Amino acid sequence: MLKFNKKKLPSRHTSVGPDKAPQRSFYYAMDLTEKDVAKPFVGVVSTWNEAAPCNIALMRQAQSVKKGVKSNGGTPREFCTITVTDGIAMGHEGMKSSLISRDVIADSTELTVRGHCYDALVGVAGCDKSLPGLMMAMVRLNVPSVFIYGGSILPGRFNGKDVTVVDVFEGVGKYSSGKMSAHALRKLELKACPSSGACGGQFTANTMACVSEAIGLALPYSAGTPAPYEQRDKYAMLSGKAVMNLLKKNIRPRDIVTRKALENAATIVAATGGSTNAALHLPAIANEVGIKFDLMDVAKIFKKTPYLADLKPGGRYVAKDMWQAGGVPMLLKTLMDGGYIHGDCLTVTGKTMRENLKKVKFNLKQKVMRKHNNPLSPDGGVVGLKGNLAPEGAIVKVAGLKKLQFTGRARCFDTEEAAFKAVQKKTIQRWRHHNY
Repeated sequence: MLKFNKKKLPSRHTSVGPDKAPQRSFYYAMDLTEKDVAKPFVGVVSTWNEAAPCNIALMRQAQSVKKGVKSNGGTPREFCTITVTDGIAMGHEGMKSSLISRDVIADSTELTVRGHCYDALVGVAGCDKSLPGLMMAMVRLNVPSVFIYGGSILPGRFNGKDVTVVDVFEGVGKYSSGKMSAHALRKLELKACPSSGACGGQFTANTMACVSEAIGLALPYSAGTPAPYEQRDKYAMLSGKAVMNLLKKNIRPRDIVTRKALENAATIVAATGGSTNAALHLPAIANEVGIKFDLMDVAKIFKKTPYLADLKPGGRYVAKDMWQAGGVPMLLKTLMDGGYIHGDCLTVTGKTMRENLKKVKFNLKQKVMRKHNNPLSPDGGVVGLKGNLAPEGAIVKVAGLKKLQFTGRARCFDTEEAAFKAVQKKTIQRWRHHNY
């Protein structure tokens, strides 16, 4: 067990010296012993709630994080913060709360850690905006920190195929156009989401989970294991142990999240055909460190990175398949072999990316990921655009698209609900090009 001198840590302000007797009394009221109070205080934050399956398993994993902290010389202090889940918020006014929630998550985590003088932080998150929100808080606070993803949902099975919630969204469209019966849609919705965990395709949650490893804030392999599996709890416990090692070595998030680390993060987004939202979240994380890394900087990385992971929605496989095939480290290793990843970046293991990947070998018996020299396409599944429609830039996911150009008239709507209603009522007619 590691030992620490609290007189040099932030928690001295709430626990060391005769004048801190009142604060210590509060800790004793929560059944902490004098020995517990004499150890470093580690914030263990999760975005647990009952809004959606992506968050429901996080409190369980936070308990394993706490065991890891305790076993390595720390006293964990658990707290929760909010989440707005896009899957529930989409299609109505609630979606306006989504992106703002990321900053509220970062702010509330910062306030809790600062207000209680915690010495280190472990963050457990499981939904689109909660992952970057906690990473932003970590680099803002710059106390030793480890991030851990809550894990993806297992795929559902419908008509002999793996399905995700996106198949249900597409089912609504098929039902509206008469291509699916109400009975079939109901059977699909009952089968699509069979467990806890975040959406199983390479949407924002799994994209930012891959980022957490690539940027160095999460332990290798911790992003892959699905939420219901007990192996997640092992990585949670190891994350609790790891943060104590970082505290001992005084390794902080800003030592890890450098310009090169951000480039590694953008690289894995492109290589997995990841979410366009990463182009919003990576600059936000960079901004917390004071590094200029804007949307078009991200797009430059996307343009030169090969597309290697055949993941839904553009591809065939889900997050569970990528984990079974070899996980994020295997993809990072082949990217590093091709010169696309900076191997000298420090990570939360206390070692560099190159050292972490030293023993990783490419599994030739799987079909989920390609080697760097045999890509699905030579550039990333996400591209940056600039023009008169988007003078400050735009990001588009092209993974899986056969047609990369579009000509047509735009129908504009003031709200998401109005656009959705027009599609449902078939008031949008196909426009045919004529030469006038």
